Amino acid sequence: MLLLRGKGSGAPFRLLLQLILFGRKKPTEEPAPAPPALTKLEPFPIPDTIRKTVTETDIAKARNKLRVANLERDIIGDALTKIYEAEAKGTINEPEKNQMIQPYKNDLKRVDSEIDTYKKTVDLYELETAKEDLFKRFQETFLDIQARIEKIRPSLNLPNPSETKPTETKQPPAKTEIPDPTTEDPPPPKERPREKARNKAEEKIETIREEVLKAMERLEQIETEG
Repeated sequence: MLLLRGKGSGAPFRLLLQLILFGRKKPTEEPAPAPPALTKLEPFPIPDTIRKTVTETDIAKARNKLRVANLERDIIGDALTKIYEAEAKGTINEPEKNQMIQPYKNDLKRVDSEIDTYKKTVDLYELETAKEDLFKRFQETFLDIQARIEKIRPSLNLPNPSETKPTETKQPPAKTEIPDPTTEDPPPPKERPREKARNKAEEKIETIREEVLKAMERLEQIETEG
């Protein structure tokens, strides 16, 4: 009402100006487009060929039995040594020695068989553990590289590899004439391409290769000791 009471010829223009200034609505700001969501990379399952066949309980029992069997073997060895020393000193004769050592020989064969079985179980567990660790390190490295690829690719607006169509290979035109090699000059030697600088992906691959070689050396060492 105060605006309508303004006097003079400029009052209507002032009213119109205030309506324009204060009555206009501010344009709504559009939200910025959200960056493309990165695909969550799930670790691929461990194949059955890599899963362990020896459980933690089995390996604990095998190691305890191996320890006891080695101790028993040492005791049998000490007893046989004393029997042979007694024969050498003349305390017992040869028939008595043969009669005394026979039970120890049977026990020694039994203990050696047990040691062989328990040692193979321990070796199998260590080999399977090394193989599983190698697979997990490869999986972690693979997922790390794939995550970096998924982070960089959207910023370059490149087509999805699954959407790209393979280019058709064109067959070379049939040769009409076979040139005489004695009359034509040999083609100039091609320049050798320059060696490209190694990037981070190549360094990762080299690290995996070194880990595989170390694991193979470890496996060979375990087989040699076995």
